[in-house]
Amino acid sequence: GILVDCHSMPASVRVPDNGAGADFIIGDRFGTSASPALSDHAIALLKGMGYRVAYNKPYAGGFITEHYGRPVNGLHALQIEVNRALYMDEARLEKSPNFAPLARDIEAFVSRLLADTANEHTHAFAASTPLAAE
Repeated sequence: GILVDCHSMPASVRVPDNGAGADFIIGDRFGTSASPALSDHAIALLKGMGYRVAYNKPYAGGFITEHYGRPVNGLHALQIEVNRALYMDEARLEKSPNFAPLARDIEAFVSRLLADTANEHTHAFAASTPLAAE
């Protein structure tokens, strides 16, 4: 199964490696909460929709991904950070005209991700090595 833990991030967040902004950040705790193959697929889907996507930096995942992600058991937890500039005016805390189109894109992304992984039988995304604590 797949757990998707969504958060919003300020528009000012920059990716440490290159200082660029990102529309989405996919976090899998560096491959410990979800298979890197699943994360790569999620990134490819979002990039295919025209979004700028970063991986694990600066947000790799938190409590939810750490405690529920067990890719060796077929339980994948992805943290997805969404840039607030995509859907709101941060200064006024109001939805922007892009709110509805972004909501549709996120729905399409999640539907496609789930459909693709069901077709691949989620265990195909299993991590190649167990977590140290397992």
